[in-house]
Amino acid sequence: MIEYLNQLVGRAHGLVYGRRSRPPVRLGHLFGAEIPQTFRENWRYVAVAAGITVVVAALAYLLVSIDYRWSATLLGPSFPEAIEDFATSDKPAGEYFADAAQMLGGANFSAMLMSNNIQVALKAFALGVTLGLGTLYVLIMNGLMLGAFLGIGAHYGRLADLIAVVSPHGAIEIPAILIAAGAGLMMGYALINPGDRLRGDAFRIAAVKAVKLAVGTVPVFVVAALIEGLLSPQHAGPLAGNEARFLLGGLVFAALALYLGYGDRILTRAGRS
Repeated sequence: MIEYLNQLVGRAHGLVYGRRSRPPVRLGHLFGAEIPQTFRENWRYVAVAAGITVVVAALAYLLVSIDYRWSATLLGPSFPEAIEDFATSDKPAGEYFADAAQMLGGANFSAMLMSNNIQVALKAFALGVTLGLGTLYVLIMNGLMLGAFLGIGAHYGRLADLIAVVSPHGAIEIPAILIAAGAGLMMGYALINPGDRLRGDAFRIAAVKAVKLAVGTVPVFVVAALIEGLLSPQHAGPLAGNEARFLLGGLVFAALALYLGYGDRILTRAGRS
């Protein structure tokens, strides 16, 4: 994983700066200091991505909760049936993923989820070069899916249970997608409004920051996939109840927020001591 991230950052740097010489990438400094700093400097793009997702998800939620027929329109005919099968049963939240995890095995299920989520995030990031339009499309589709998913739960009176289904892993998985999308919007905005710089220069500066944010989401997706593959399918024991699942989601989200808000400061203080 470390070698993969090192190569990814190196290739991105080469794409942005061409053949100019570059210093070696220090992953410890990149993840410990540069990524949290870059996030705080550019959080507004992530906030825009979050705002778009919330608005679209709220619209989809209202449509489906009021008229269930919208679920097939927004999600296609097959996906709502799987959610409906769960929502109309008395199964606990953990059983939503239990069959897939049991069939594939926890490790394979986690690997599949990680690959899928990273692909979505990289698509949201890379499509920033389309003036941000491709990134907006990814955000809208994700918002529709999330809102329709929750709307089905509301329609059948199991909203809390469906939130509990995604809470353990979604608490960091969704923010990671929004961070990658924010990186894409940053590049798109640099192309639309380069300010007093040449358009190419503005894009290169934005791309360096965007690449750092996109790379920073990879470990988050790894952790989210491990939770989704190994913990989210648990329907007995400590994670049997919704409250414990909400608590787990809150804890991992707090850990991510702490890292993004204070990771570099904690590293600096540790270096001084």
